[in-house]
Amino acid sequence: MVQIRPIDEFKRALKIVSIFVDNGLNQSVTVQLKANREGAYAKSVNVGSAFTVNASGQDSRTLTPDSSGWLPYITVEVSCSTAPTSGTLDIYLVRTKDDQPKLVDSLAIRDTSTHNASTDPTKILIFEW
Repeated sequence: MVQIRPIDEFKRALKIVSIFVDNGLNQSVTVQLKANREGAYAKSVNVGSAFTVNASGQDSRTLTPDSSGWLPYITVEVSCSTAPTSGTLDIYLVRTKDDQPKLVDSLAIRDTSTHNASTDPTKILIFEW
């Protein structure tokens, strides 16, 4: 008898993940996905091109090893070209329907600086892919 594996288990085995951006800021945010061979921000490399999520908008990107390469750790770098005056940013690493840790946890950006796991270590996290 053939055993059928749940789709979440299948996606996890293939290292398919999605990055879901929930931009609650009142300005657009630019997101650059980053990956690393170790669990640190230093020496992390870009995964794909940066993308912009409109104010109060949502967007996502799905990563697979065959389309984006693969390194064991993933994080993000975010910035706004105009300083937001309200709201927060949340970004989720969606591995399965039950496994969705926050890469960015309620980050209240109020400047035009670049924010990452080095500048905001309690708000921007690094997780295993």
